[in-house]
Amino acid sequence: MSGMRFKSKQYRWYVLGVLALTYAFSFMDRQILSILLEDIRAEFSLSDLQLGLLSGIAFALFYATLGIPIARLADRFNRVRIVSAAVAIWSAMTALCGAASSFWQLFLARVGVGIGEAGGSPPSHSIISDYFNKDERSFALAIYSLGTSFGMLFGLVMGGFVAEFYGWRWAFVCAGVPGLALALLLKFTVREPLRGAMEDTKQPPRPAPADSESIIAAFRALWSNRCYRFVNLAHMLGVFVGYGFTVWKPPLYLRQFDLSQSEVGLIVGLTAAGLGVPGILLGGYLADRLSKRDARGPAWLCASAVLVAIPFYLLALWSSDWVVTTIFIGMGVFLYSLSHAPGLAIVQTVVEPHRRAQAAAYVFFLANMLGLGLGPVLVGSLSDAFAAQFDNRSLNAALGCVTLVLFAAAAMYWRTAQALRRSDYMDASTKNRRGYQR
Repeated sequence: MSGMRFKSKQYRWYVLGVLALTYAFSFMDRQILSILLEDIRAEFSLSDLQLGLLSGIAFALFYATLGIPIARLADRFNRVRIVSAAVAIWSAMTALCGAASSFWQLFLARVGVGIGEAGGSPPSHSIISDYFNKDERSFALAIYSLGTSFGMLFGLVMGGFVAEFYGWRWAFVCAGVPGLALALLLKFTVREPLRGAMEDTKQPPRPAPADSESIIAAFRALWSNRCYRFVNLAHMLGVFVGYGFTVWKPPLYLRQFDLSQSEVGLIVGLTAAGLGVPGILLGGYLADRLSKRDARGPAWLCASAVLVAIPFYLLALWSSDWVVTTIFIGMGVFLYSLSHAPGLAIVQTVVEPHRRAQAAAYVFFLANMLGLGLGPVLVGSLSDAFAAQFDNRSLNAALGCVTLVLFAAAAMYWRTAQALRRSDYMDASTKNRRGYQR
């Protein structure tokens, strides 16, 4: 069925819903570790640096690097089959985390989760972009990105509850097994769309890359695109801070406040979903509205959102009351979430249809190698270094230092807007209306 154009609006929303569910499962399996870190630290006698390695490098190393060759396959072969196989692999490896009897066994199981998830998001972004046109793409990717918030909610609430009453190993099993059924649902109910099906036919066709094109040549072609380059860097810097908070928020609550594991899972999970979901949706909606008036609008939205999020995160870390901390972290999550879908939509809009999976893969490579891979590790190492000076608030100080990286993310989004002003991808009517010159 590959190569067909599907016009049913109901079906394309079904496809989007299934892909969003797979993303939620991937985030649940990825982030459930954060609510289990204190249990794992106690059982294996680990340092914060080792916990950071489990949360970051163990997952991100193969998740990021394998995403590129898998995306090259997705740009040429059936993307739905690739995603369904990926779901089955990461789900099985998540369940196997529960059988680990040492730090290194758990480390290798987390590597397996990363290998599976490498085949998830880049092909999914490409599929979505062939079901939704450029004026709908930000909101469609916002729906897809809801998987981050709902995945965190399910992982933290379920993981905290199961770990408190049945042990951390069963939490991994409960997270992993349902994904195997989801892989079958995806494979047998989602159809492969025509590549470039939703592109504006008035625009001149862009040639697909040759099959013999090397990974380096493809990267150079993408990196020469100023819009793509700057939004890629902006997303990477934002994720660096976002993952730092995502991984270390549960340990922060458990160490600083008199709360149980299930209570922390519920608080952090509901905060992520209750404020992350509206932030993601509003960001996608506003970006689509702004892009119709000015192609730079989504980039300006991203820059403003991450900049305003900084003081809220810092105030949250300063507070010694869990309610106040939760309110300010929630506001930071909401503002940061506004930038997520518009940034990813810019990526899909400014590159050729036959490079979209690879374009997304390079975004995820940088974001996850430097953001997920090094973000939690840096926070953990800074926390260890600050322990003598700040005692039980060393994690607060470490997260405060990392938060300042959002200034650089805002600067890169601003550069993205400047690049979009001169881009060939701007809508011609927008250029004429605004009087811009090529």
